Amino acid sequence: MKNLKCDAKKCVYNKQCECYAGKICVDGSQAVTTSDTYCATFRENENNCYTSDAGCCCHEDHAVGTSEIKCEAVHCVYNDSKVCSAPSVQINDIDASCNTFKAR
Repeated sequence: MKNLKCDAKKCVYNKQCECYAGKICVDGSQAVTTSDTYCATFRENENNCYTSDAGCCCHEDHAVGTSEIKCEAVHCVYNDSKVCSAPSVQINDIDASCNTFKAR
């Protein structure tokens, strides 16, 4: 299910606001706010092209869904045994943090 929207346009896995990393990890084990979280899978795109355009084998052929998000933000209401249970997730463009984070 395509329920992860990624606005981190400088990430190599971002293709038209969808993530093609395969699986991602949202980090921030002590997070109490959105800005305390971040996509640990984020990799800056230095060539200004999507990974498959560069012939890289590290991408997936399907967009990541929330069930494929490992979540280390244990103080988030959507963290279910370190798996994201949110109906949809948005990663922001400014610092690749999780805009969906909501403290318990």
